[in-house]
Amino acid sequence: MENKYYTAGEIARIAGVSLRTIRYYDAKGLLRPVSHLENGYRCYDKSSLALLQRIVMLKYLGFSLEEIQRLIAAQKEDSLDQEAILAHQKSLLLERRSQLDRLISTIELAQNCAQEDKWQVLVRCMNLLTSEEKVLEQYQNPDNLKCRINIHSYSTSSQGWMEWVHERLALQPGETVLELGCGTGLLWMERTHLLPEGLQLTLTDRSEEMLEQTRQNLAPYEADLTARKIRVTYRVLDANTLELPAASYDRVIANHMLYHVQHRDACLSAVARALKQDGTFFCSTVGDTHMQELHELVTAFDPRIDMPFQSLTGGFHLENAKPQLLKHFTHVERQDQDNDLIVDNPQAIYDYICSFPGNASLILEQRGQELLSLIKDKLNREGAMFIHKSTGMFICRK
Repeated sequence: MENKYYTAGEIARIAGVSLRTIRYYDAKGLLRPVSHLENGYRCYDKSSLALLQRIVMLKYLGFSLEEIQRLIAAQKEDSLDQEAILAHQKSLLLERRSQLDRLISTIELAQNCAQEDKWQVLVRCMNLLTSEEKVLEQYQNPDNLKCRINIHSYSTSSQGWMEWVHERLALQPGETVLELGCGTGLLWMERTHLLPEGLQLTLTDRSEEMLEQTRQNLAPYEADLTARKIRVTYRVLDANTLELPAASYDRVIANHMLYHVQHRDACLSAVARALKQDGTFFCSTVGDTHMQELHELVTAFDPRIDMPFQSLTGGFHLENAKPQLLKHFTHVERQDQDNDLIVDNPQAIYDYICSFPGNASLILEQRGQELLSLIKDKLNREGAMFIHKSTGMFICRK
């Protein structure tokens, strides 16, 4: 069957966009003509319409043109068929619908509550609108991260989390290793003596401040690393817009960070391409019941306190991560760490709650002492607070 061609004006009318928009997408390299007529007119076909639909859909979902360009380029390299593309769009729309449903219910609550309570509901609404920004702010500041990590020092496991992760990496001499979202470099601090000779380690984070803290933390080990020909490189890198050289890494690590990646499918695709043929991807996350006792304590104390980590981490949990990974890796193995918390320090519990992104600090400015007293009373009665941890890792191979 002869392929039907459309001019730029025709494809603009079909899609309901302006001719200027078509020309702009052409200039940006998003929607190139498939050919040109003798008079210079641009020609497009049905595949151009399908591509334009993707561009318009992703733009509606809030992606920037630069992000759209990367997503489309990644999907081209993966040779995704139309069904896979539509499935990806559907998952993005469902995520957006879930967010909109939460916003609508919050607005309805504000409409129906007493006047004196409206400001509290509006605060919650603002935190829903800025939840991603709040999490980003938290991880740009090492102090907030330290508050969240400190509570995990009350672990019941004889092996710390970072030690547990490091053991499973099984690094070999001369390997190339990439860590996405390295934070303050906790995975490598105090374990540099275990690194094999000739290792090429690239540490990345979206926060320049966090990356600078990593440099400072690893500075005392620099002479030893140099003596064993271990090279450490630092790069500011956002996993949402990930661009990596193909077949370049023996190991890629994403330690408790993939649930913060909005464009996770594109990120995983980039990781798979960046791995060598026999390379391995290590990614860790939490489960549905992670820190459940602490969340119940907060909800019982003041249900207005927003706990966005519960919703933000839900997209990549131990219970739902494997199908996402199997789209990009042929072999995916799950390993769980046997570990819980027994915390006898009320201040550690309080600081952890205060570190929640969102409205926690605002509410605790007014009720902080009340919460701290409640925690102290609980520990006086029970001796310590038991908090279940659900944490694990997926080991993925191409």
